[in-house]
Amino acid sequence: MDTKKLLLALLLILALAISACGGEEAEPVVEPEPAAATEEMEEAEPAAEETTTESDSAEEAEDAVACCMALTADCLACAEGVSVEEYCAANPETAGCEEEMEEVDLEAAFATFLGDMEAYNTIGIEALSEALAENPDLFLLDVRNPSELEENGYIEGAVNIPLVDLMDNLEYLPAFDEPIVSYCGSGWRCTIALAMLEALGWQDVKGLKGGSIGGWIEAGYPVAQGVPEMEPLNAADPNPAMVALFDEALARMPEGFGGISAEQLNTELAENPDLILIDVRTAAEVEEKGSIDAENVIFIPLEELIARMDEWPADLDAPIVIYCGSGHRSTIAMAILWSYGYTDVRSLKGGFGDWATAGYPTVGGTMTEEAAFDLEAAYQIFLDDMEAYNTVGLDEVNLALAEGEDIFILDVRNESELEENGYIEGAVLVPLRELMNELDELPSYDTPIVSYCGSGWRCTIALTMLEALGWEDVKGLKGGSFGGWVEAGYPVAEGVPDEVILAAVEPDPAGVEIFAAALEIMPEGYGGISADDLNAAIIENPDLIVIDVRTTAEVEEKGVIEAENWIHIPLEEFVARMDEWPADLDAPIAIYCGSGHRSTIAMTILWSYGYSDVSSLKGGFTGWVDAGYPIAEYVSADS
Repeated sequence: MDTKKLLLALLLILALAISACGGEEAEPVVEPEPAAATEEMEEAEPAAEETTTESDSAEEAEDAVACCMALTADCLACAEGVSVEEYCAANPETAGCEEEMEEVDLEAAFATFLGDMEAYNTIGIEALSEALAENPDLFLLDVRNPSELEENGYIEGAVNIPLVDLMDNLEYLPAFDEPIVSYCGSGWRCTIALAMLEALGWQDVKGLKGGSIGGWIEAGYPVAQGVPEMEPLNAADPNPAMVALFDEALARMPEGFGGISAEQLNTELAENPDLILIDVRTAAEVEEKGSIDAENVIFIPLEELIARMDEWPADLDAPIVIYCGSGHRSTIAMAILWSYGYTDVRSLKGGFGDWATAGYPTVGGTMTEEAAFDLEAAYQIFLDDMEAYNTVGLDEVNLALAEGEDIFILDVRNESELEENGYIEGAVLVPLRELMNELDELPSYDTPIVSYCGSGWRCTIALTMLEALGWEDVKGLKGGSFGGWVEAGYPVAEGVPDEVILAAVEPDPAGVEIFAAALEIMPEGYGGISADDLNAAIIENPDLIVIDVRTTAEVEEKGVIEAENWIHIPLEEFVARMDEWPADLDAPIAIYCGSGHRSTIAMTILWSYGYSDVSSLKGGFTGWVDAGYPIAEYVSADS
């Protein structure tokens, strides 16, 4: 194509571009008669002054083409038929969007959020239930995947937006000043969501703690089935450029939503000398409890994370793991760093509590080794002193109460269960998940305690922990626990008992922290597994470890559950033979005994040592046999 035809083509492109972009209607382009030679064109009469010269038109056309060839924001926005602002929000890296991106003040947004935090923006299960009773229209945001709702249900009235899709569906959220409670499967994803939504302008976003939806279900609160229908509210107008940043951060969110276990972290520290740790606990916590013993540790309390961002790693691709006490604060910090473009940031599951409990190296702290909680010794004393595996019958408790004996009755069910079914007169209510937070309601160490729940499961977990903390005589009510009590015709009181603060003891805070961490990781169903589910797990998972805690006489007489990875450790010897426990804290483990009581004690012990996937067989070996599942003859190692 000759020069003249090229210029004419460019002029046509310009005219079409102007028309498409909504400019004034262009005059039709009239192609002039072809000239005989270049010299004749040079001798032609000049055009009128107001008429655009051919060279000017060509220059404009060349500019238009150059714009699109350079992929600049204004041209590309025009081509897509959107505003420059909208285009830059979706494509912030495009040339020409710098001015738009300068409007995103992440620093101010996150500083406001961190400065306004209360209880690190968490809400408990009981508190949420009370809030919903007072305000049924409270906005609930479920950030799980639809398949999880279909399998387990959801809290009535919730709106479901999976975390990874959150930024594309903000029109379903309420106005900035409306309170939001976000929840997920365990409390991890909803923490990421609340951090980002707070930065976007929502003023009161909380994350449901206590196991999130799992804890809600265990507490006996109702759930709806299926997946809720949604209607857009279009009630808020968040900054589109900031929305784009968060959407990009969620798009590169790693598998497991950025969580890393203590065991994985320990391995990576040994293998990667460049790994950077950021401790976001307060200075007082670090001073008292110590920190992870690693080469590259940065100490920045979460509250100061933005103010001290000059201390963050300079390399956006640097491998970083953040930790706090339990994992909530570090997950907020992780979300913040993701938003600033850091590509390899994770949060320690269970926090420093799980790290220390698992026995991984720590440094510093005001507690000496002698003063630190001796979990092994505490459990050994408990196991050595057990009588009838610390159970007590219905008739015996009723008689003791009738005769006015000095016994303390501890109900570890949830408040909703008492409201529905009543409670044993004189009992003190402390829900199991809240036990470590309400020890001031318990009596002196030498006062006998009888713990009960719905069926006998939760009270076994409670008695194990309380005995290890120093209470000398804690028993679990057997015979179906509260259900058996009612069936036996013994009296019950209505409503919920008043809270009474005794402050009779000062349990070791290090021990309390260990058991609080164990209750935090307690799975849905309090760790119980049915015979059907265990049989399926044995078939489907060759890595499943099955631990039998019955006595040698029992296994010799009755046989054992047939499993590839079967271990026999009688409960009485469980701590003394802890070197036989699985080395992997995340290994899948199922424990069984005769009926389920002893295996639940053993399960609780493993939880407190940081094991994350331990269950106890409901109904024990007896239930297994009654269900018709196969057993094998016990063969001792000496045979």
